[in-house]
Amino acid sequence: MISLLAGGGGTMIDLTGDVIVDRVPVPSADRPQGEVRIVRRNGRLVVQTLLKTKVLKRVIGAIADKERRGWPEGASGYADARRYLAALETFQQAALAQRDAAGPDADRHVNALIEFIDAPERPFVAIGSAEIDGAKNEMRLVGRAAPVIIELSAEYVRRNMRLIVADAFHVTPEEASARIARAGAK
Repeated sequence: MISLLAGGGGTMIDLTGDVIVDRVPVPSADRPQGEVRIVRRNGRLVVQTLLKTKVLKRVIGAIADKERRGWPEGASGYADARRYLAALETFQQAALAQRDAAGPDADRHVNALIEFIDAPERPFVAIGSAEIDGAKNEMRLVGRAAPVIIELSAEYVRRNMRLIVADAFHVTPEEASARIARAGAK
């Protein structure tokens, strides 16, 4: 894990310049637990997964299943997938402990922001809590807690961006690549 907040890296996680190019509720419009978004930020492309869910363990479990299918043992990127899943597990444990400590009358939703950021010099993943306004079908990202930053290989980050977009938007990986490319061209 690294911190890119020093030395100008903060602009890569600063939400104020975000332009949402495309978004879709996940896992579906009928049962939204969040959104997957394609975002332009300071000249970089970001695939965001914004979650507002009471069933965080189930959501993280679904992400883990997809990671295992996309990055089987022995595949290039397997070690990166393991590091990403370990960070998600750490986030889940902390988020659920914080929610449970708030007591039984508190809101049971956990808000999270997972970002795959295609920074040409150093692609990375940011995972942390988020502040969200609105309902699940009209989510507005207002802010974020300081995320955990994980530096991973460019191959892993860029391929996973395509896999996430393909899965969320129900398109082929090739169509996902075209969608991401169009978002960067605007």
